[in-house]
Amino acid sequence: MKKTIVAMALTLCVSDVVFAAEGLVGLADEELSAINGAALMNMSYTDPVLVNQQMVDENIGFYKLSLDAVMDLNVNVKSLQLGCGGVNGSNGCDIDIRHLALSGNATSTDANGNPVFNGDRASTSAELKNPFIEFAIKNPKQAALREVKGFRVSAESITGLLTTGIQNTGAPTDGIKSLSGYMKIAPTTGTAKTQAAIFGDSSSETLSGNLVINTIWNNDRSFVSQPENSKGLKIPSMNVPFTVPEITINGKRQTQAVAKNISATVPSIQLNRDSGSLQVKLDRNLLWVEGAQFFMDSGSSIDGLKMNITFEQALNMIHNIPLNGTAGYLSLQSQDISWPDANADDIARTGWWMSFKDPINIGKLNPTSEVDISGVLPQVAQKVSQILTNEPIYIPLGSAVGAAFGLPIYKNVGSINLSNAGAANLTLKNQVLGNQEVRTNCFGGLKFC
Repeated sequence: MKKTIVAMALTLCVSDVVFAAEGLVGLADEELSAINGAALMNMSYTDPVLVNQQMVDENIGFYKLSLDAVMDLNVNVKSLQLGCGGVNGSNGCDIDIRHLALSGNATSTDANGNPVFNGDRASTSAELKNPFIEFAIKNPKQAALREVKGFRVSAESITGLLTTGIQNTGAPTDGIKSLSGYMKIAPTTGTAKTQAAIFGDSSSETLSGNLVINTIWNNDRSFVSQPENSKGLKIPSMNVPFTVPEITINGKRQTQAVAKNISATVPSIQLNRDSGSLQVKLDRNLLWVEGAQFFMDSGSSIDGLKMNITFEQALNMIHNIPLNGTAGYLSLQSQDISWPDANADDIARTGWWMSFKDPINIGKLNPTSEVDISGVLPQVAQKVSQILTNEPIYIPLGSAVGAAFGLPIYKNVGSINLSNAGAANLTLKNQVLGNQEVRTNCFGGLKFC
């Protein structure tokens, strides 16, 4: 990357003289060399940008006019609407953010990760180092063909807290209503909870299998469960930890962040005699008894049950955007442009574009709604029936007599492995996030000013 720097000093030394109260005073070379100065404003040029080893547009160069200074800024914007209608369609705006506030960083965070300020947030300021405006010029080396294709405003670094909206609620009416731009949500974790269920009381959860009765009677039986007469087996509620990968929001007029196919595995569900029983019917009477109560014995378990999680979060429920030294930018372009120093996948699209480089931490996700696993219970019945058919229940003489009098039948079916079965689906949609409380950027009791 070739870069040319031209310094534009506010004070220029044009000769070996300086001004004094009584007029011009000459300086020797040694005295002149001891004087230091710096340009307040700098103009730089950057050759076309390489992205993934390819030139995005080899005919576009970048001219940057920057201020060699540190700027403190605290600002509130009630409504920021850019690119409404226009090239990207008449329905909506490229950028629509209500109650935007920029301040200094919080002094600490509370137990949930919400920002905490030592005093009023309004008394703090974000720090912008070397703010600049940059122009994308097509055919930069051909004076007669030069054309401005876009511009952006930013800074070499920004340190502060940007917030959108004023309340962290389940149905906000402000915040980021539309974003054309680039934003990342940092990886996070959470814990979902499965809903307690009853297994075996539905026709889709019918069990079948075989009994091996004491051989001196030579009177083996097959059986089938009777869901209509069964209380069923109690499947307890389970906590299921999961991990949400990094989410990249990248495109025009977006309203939500989406991550699909997040996989999680339900911990082993233990079943035993206390879980309940199923009424079963024998194909032939055992003496005069036609049925019995079947119990899962200790050691039985449901393992490998999968969950498929989809995370959908409205952007106006994400309020706190930290700027920790890596700058964001706001740009307008008439064609897709990769601006210098942006991430490789951050290609600013036609129209207005807002980009944030630092990932946003949204904290842990602990949904309040429970996951319904009843959809996979028929597969549990199929698995158990295969086990009870291939590994019949052996009933010794004493137990056979007991079974003939209607006493219970127990069987340890071992691990019912569902790792190759279907998954229970969970959609986490518009969760109120515990670390997205908004601190007012006003003095006094005002929420916004």
